[in-house]
Amino acid sequence: MSGQITDRYARQILDAARSLIGPEAYRDALRKAGLTRYEEALPPFSPEPGITFEEISAFCQAIREHFGPDGGWMLRRIGHEVLQRDLRAYGWVANLVRLVSGILQAPRERVYNAWQRAAAVVRMETGSSPQVWREGDRVYWENPSCPYCVGVSCAEPCCDLPAGVLEALTAWVLERPVEAIRVMEESCRGRGEPACRYRVEW
Repeated sequence: MSGQITDRYARQILDAARSLIGPEAYRDALRKAGLTRYEEALPPFSPEPGITFEEISAFCQAIREHFGPDGGWMLRRIGHEVLQRDLRAYGWVANLVRLVSGILQAPRERVYNAWQRAAAVVRMETGSSPQVWREGDRVYWENPSCPYCVGVSCAEPCCDLPAGVLEALTAWVLERPVEAIRVMEESCRGRGEPACRYRVEW
């Protein structure tokens, strides 16, 4: 399955990447992904479909290749920054949600509900179909139509950018440093498995 992510979501990802990886690596990733139309200007802040799943997957893969063994770590950092930009966009509303959930809910319930809300956003912004569920004390995220590994073949799970977003979201809702959170990708479509599946530990 393939599709497109909205211009505004693509803008968040590209802007976060540009701020972290430097102009040379950014231009190289755009060119390898067929996204040279964004070398001079980011996508508009629009809900219209823009970048294809194949293009954003190739963009992430180009970053992974550019940074070698540190590629996955860099993509997670980009994911952390994407979440920070999302929170700035929602401002006081996001902070109110965190305050109320912190008063009323246990930590694992707060994470589960935050991931549920994030899944709804991802469905709206990408047309993909992530699902969130709990098994005992563990919280899982699974997406059988992940936008980040289309046309990619990897020996190990390789969707580090969304893992980084989930790490940053979990850290934010628990009010902990992101370094204290670890999201593991247990299966990946890039590895030939039916869905990209993550679980979180802290």
